[in-house]
Amino acid sequence: MQKLLRRVSPVIFHYPEIKLQSRRDHYNWSLLDTHDSCTDYYKHLRSSSSLRKTMEKLGAIDIEISEDGNGVEVFCRKEI
Repeated sequence: MQKLLRRVSPVIFHYPEIKLQSRRDHYNWSLLDTHDSCTDYYKHLRSSSSLRKTMEKLGAIDIEISEDGNGVEVFCRKEI
């Protein structure tokens, strides 16, 4: 049934795979996952060096950049 629904509906749901505590948790998880998958068109793809330059320009320190399954991830700090 899931395979059929995924072909005709953009809504993403994980009922069998994820053991959450309530229907509300499943609803919120599905809402966030669906939004994330439908907004890929609007994401701005940037390189690691471009992100590092932007963080440095903003005054960030301890910049760590990694390329993972989620794309490029940046962790940094900014002194107060």
